[in-house]
Amino acid sequence: MSAAAYRITVDGTDVSSAFAPRLIELEIGDGDGGKTDQCSITLDDAEGLIVLPRPGATIEAMLWWRDPPPGASPGSVQFTGVTDEPRSHGSRNAGRILTITAHSADLKGKGKQKRSKHFDKKTFADVAKDLGKTAGYTVTVDADLAKIERDYWCCANESFLAWGRRMAAELGATFKAGGAKAAFVARNSAASTSGKALATVVATVGVNVISWDMAPLLSRGLYKAAKARVYDHKKAKWSSVSTDVGSSGAEVDHHDCWKHADEGRAKDRARSNAADCQRQQGSGHVEIDGDPAAQAQARLDLSGARPGADGTYTIKTARHRYGRHSGWTTTCEVEQPAGEAGTDSR
Repeated sequence: MSAAAYRITVDGTDVSSAFAPRLIELEIGDGDGGKTDQCSITLDDAEGLIVLPRPGATIEAMLWWRDPPPGASPGSVQFTGVTDEPRSHGSRNAGRILTITAHSADLKGKGKQKRSKHFDKKTFADVAKDLGKTAGYTVTVDADLAKIERDYWCCANESFLAWGRRMAAELGATFKAGGAKAAFVARNSAASTSGKALATVVATVGVNVISWDMAPLLSRGLYKAAKARVYDHKKAKWSSVSTDVGSSGAEVDHHDCWKHADEGRAKDRARSNAADCQRQQGSGHVEIDGDPAAQAQARLDLSGARPGADGTYTIKTARHRYGRHSGWTTTCEVEQPAGEAGTDSR
């Protein structure tokens, strides 16, 4: 019989055995940028014996299989972060519960400090590393993003974390920050924040799939092209640049709501919007037996559901849950249908 195992440390002290009789649920969430990864620990607090962790305490959590079920990938799910908000809640009928939440980025740190700074004729890598260093982060940048050069870059009264999210949306990137590291990787690249290719998650109905709910073709995400407006200083008039989205049968274009000062910025934004349009052409979620390969940006191959729903998707978020009654399960929110997904050729 398959058996999962976990380990939890607080400020370097292993508390797994102390938590074991009280642990209701351990959840590790991995997202594709914009928000920090999270870890949530839910404990039975009937006797109130657990000491509240100090704000900013370091929490490390790990999940793995002692005896993996069919279809599970080797390895483990790991999380490192700092505590955010211990929460006590309960009622007369439900008893007492203690929930400890941690984020991969320190929300008390310099990453949220607003600042203003500009750069002239620099590459994106130079700018990101400079701003990251000031905020206490070592920044890595995908090779394709690193070489983007502009005459002017600006961080305008915004934190490094906010600037990172803004630039990710503008350049078609995924931005993640955790611990003392931050990274920008190309969106839809199926690569981790370290730049390494991610393993594909195999989800087979009748083997490791617990449930699924898929909409493999969404009309609202279908566009012919993504366009962005730019001002031509030489001709003194507005024009637009376009990037093909590749949606079959689409009749309309996606128009960016922002106006851009030069063609380079407009092209970057159009490419970013095209990547987002591709991801929004379908969506859904798949719950499977715990799989450490399931993480944001990885591909998921669904089979055995039905023609049209089966195919390849990109994982947007992966939530790994270990419960004392349910064991380890992984829920993947997916989008960007590819392969046979969205097509019933019968």
